Formats: sequence, C-alpha cells, structure tokens
Amino acid sequence: MFEGHPKGLKILFFTEMWERFGFYTMLAVFVYYLQENFKWDEATATNVYGIFLAGVYFTPVFGGWLADNILGYGKTITIGAIIMCAGYALMATPTSESLFLYFALAIVALGNGLFKANISVLVGNLYGHAEKSLKDAGFNIFYMGINVGAFFAPFAASGIKDYVMNNFGLSLANGYNAAFGIASAGMIISVLVFLIFRKYYISADYQSKNTVNKEKDIVLTPKQEKDRILALITIFGIVIFFWMAFHQNGAALSLFARDFTHQNVNKLTFLLFDVVTLVSIIIVLLGIAGLFNKKKTAKDNFINLIFLAAGLAVIIFKYLSYSNQNQISPEEFQSFNPMFIVLLTPLLIKFFGFLNKKEKEPSSPAKIGIGMFLAGISFLIMMFVSFGLPAVHSLNGSASSITVSPFYLIGTYFMITIAELHLSPMGLSFVSKVAPPKLKGLMMGGWFGATAIGNYLSGFVGRFYQNWELWQFFLLLVVFAFLGAVMIRFALKKLKAATE
Repeated sequence: MFEGHPKGLKILFFTEMWERFGFYTMLAVFVYYLQENFKWDEATATNVYGIFLAGVYFTPVFGGWLADNILGYGKTITIGAIIMCAGYALMATPTSESLFLYFALAIVALGNGLFKANISVLVGNLYGHAEKSLKDAGFNIFYMGINVGAFFAPFAASGIKDYVMNNFGLSLANGYNAAFGIASAGMIISVLVFLIFRKYYISADYQSKNTVNKEKDIVLTPKQEKDRILALITIFGIVIFFWMAFHQNGAALSLFARDFTHQNVNKLTFLLFDVVTLVSIIIVLLGIAGLFNKKKTAKDNFINLIFLAAGLAVIIFKYLSYSNQNQISPEEFQSFNPMFIVLLTPLLIKFFGFLNKKEKEPSSPAKIGIGMFLAGISFLIMMFVSFGLPAVHSLNGSASSITVSPFYLIGTYFMITIAELHLSPMGLSFVSKVAPPKLKGLMMGGWFGATAIGNYLSGFVGRFYQNWELWQFFLLLVVFAFLGAVMIRFALKKLKAATE
C-alpha cells in the first residue's frame, strides 16, 4: 500500500492514527457523558457537542497561521499533541462543575488546532506539485490511518467503561471518565512516534515563507494566487453542508442507536459488534484480496492462506461461543465508519488508479461533489426507516418501545463512509494542491474552519432531532447534502481550472 510513496508517510500515518484513537475514544462517549454526568437533555447535549466540534475544527485556522509564520509545522504539531494530552487528562477527572468541563474542552480544542491542519500540510509537502495523482492516493492512505485509530476507539471506550464499573464499583459517569483517560494515553503514543521517527519526514518540515522549494512548490502569479484562494473558499463554503450532516454520527445517530435500535441481537448479528471478530473479518478480507494480487509470490500465497485460515477459525470459534441473545452497546456503532474506511480505502485507491490509466479519473472537486451526493443517499436510509417511529419528545427520556434492526444504521454508516472517502481526503489533497505555497497552513486551517462551521451546525440542527418527527429531521440533512452536490456541479469548471 505504501509502495512508491515517501517513507515519511508511514510515520505521519501512525502519528495521526494514535491521535485519532484518542479523539474518537473521547467522542464515542461524549454525548452520553454529558447526559449522564450533568443530566442534560438531548438538545443541550448535542448543542454542546456541536460547539465543541466547532472549536476543535476552527482552531486549526490559528494553528496553520502560527506554523506558517512563526513556529514551523513540526514544532506546532508537537506542542498541540502535548496540549491535547493534558486536555483529555482533565476530562478524565470526575467533576460536577460545568465550567471545569468547558475549560477541559477548550484545552482539547486548542491542542487539536495546533496539531490537525499542520500534519496534513506535512503530508502534502512530501510530494512535488507534479505528483497530483500520487498525492490523492497518499492522502487516501493517510486518511486510512485516521480511521484505523477511530475503529478501535469505541471498543476501547466501551471496554474500559465496563471494566472500571464491574471491577471497581464506579458509576457510569466515572466509567466515561476512564475512557477519557485512555484518550490521553493515545496522545502520548502519538507524540512519541512523531518525535522518535522525525528523520523520515524532516524534508517536508519546511516553511515556504522562508524557503523556496522548487521541486515541491510552484511559483504563482498574483492572479493565480487570487483564483486559487477563491476556488478554496468556494469549496470551504460548500462542504459545510457535508460536515453538518456527517457529524450527526456522534449526536443524532448515537442517540438513535441508543433509543431506537435493537439492543438484544442474535449471535450472527453480534459478530459485527465484537472487536476480535471484526478484526478477524478484516484479516479474512485482506487475505482474500492478497490471493488476487497479480504480483504475489508463492511465499505471499502461503502467508495469505495462513491469514485466511486463522481469521476464519477465530470467527467460527467466536460464533460458537456466543449465546442466542447478546447485548450490544450503542457506542460501538461508531466503529463501523472507520472499519469501512479501512476496508474500502485500498479498493478505492485501486479503482481510481484504474480510472487514471484510462484517463477517466474524476478531478478532486468532482470527487467532492460525488461525496456530497452519496451523503444525501445515506440519510435517505434513515429518513425511510424513521417513518412510524415515535418522536423523541414523546419518549420522556426513555428508550422507544418500537425499535428497528441495527442493520439500518450499519447501512447508513456504509454509505456515508463511501461519501466521506470521496470528500474528506480529496478535500485535504485539493487544498494541498491549490493553496499558494506561503499560505499552506492557513488554507489547510481554512478547510478545518469550514469543518468547524459544519460541526457547529450539526449541533445547532441537533435540537430539531428532539423537537421534530424523526423523518423530518433526516430529510433536512438529505436536502442540504443534495444542495451541496448541485453547487459543486455548477462550480466544477472553475474549480478544476484552479488545479491546472
């Protein structure tokens, strides 16, 4: 997978993997923690969730400027990682004071702002401006690293929560505090990887403000700079709609998982909610994919068969060990999005590579438009399944007596994952290609700033989840996603011209 890519990509892959492990461990239980510890209703909890995510993704604008003009990318990333680690440690401290919570969240957001945009800049700096197609694939691989960490996060959060409650007699809120402690540990590993293996990406840690790298940066005229900035602002404005819908995975979709989805499932369904079994399924699929690799050797075939047999053996053993009825944890639904990304990224890279050879690969802006359209399709699933379900405000804080199969949510996560793979890594790649060299950090921060606005709106519209009929709420997300796709289509010609 890393073949043909700079060695530094592996280091940034694992740095981001552990950072995202920490972030998504926290996010897996965040809304539940707010309701359990502070006794807030759905509207209040999702609003705080949206404001927090807005802070997390808006601060990279400042972090990008700081790296561009003062500290450089590597130093800014390191400081951000340490600050995030401290923020998660504060979250792990039991408290009944909302002010303490807000302070801890502000620390996490600040650390993320210094870290998030700048590590993406480093990924882009690994490639020359002529390596456009390879850069797309590099960002796909980097994005896969994000989601390897995110895949394990819900299981870590659920596992540590259950462990401290069962073995130490702690409350549910304290179980969530323990999950935040695991997030802090993930950040420690992330910063160690980043510092110990610095030599592999050091060539990418330069500031175009101070260094003209003719091999990797392109010289632009003032008009070209203006056109590129305008193209980026256009993309930033449109993708707000995607993030508003997408980040319902930690708000409305999490609440739907808890209140409207079957909690007791048969053992065949439960296979998909056990981390060991899920990893085994991934191993089996990778083994099968390896057998179809045209460049494989006899040794490769042998290794792939071992993986295949071992994975199948574990799946069969786990299936036989389950009872006929098993309890699933609602936070574990969040593992499906990163799991699908891990499985689908290699396939998507191969697919786009095939199209590239045929000279039919969509441009980065076109891929973003496809992602917007697929996001609308994903929430159509939720809209249709919501017909006939009671409104949230009629439940009086209890779970619904009418629940639906977990496969509806899994299907939604599958579709929105394909949408995300078309949009998010391609957005990072587009910014890296188009941003004027002296504004790389700031423009990458602008991408995350647009994400921030979308995240805030995810919490803002979250209040309608509690007050409207469920199908009406999901219809709102469908409309905005399709609207974004239409806007991309009309602006596509100018957006494509910006990368030339």
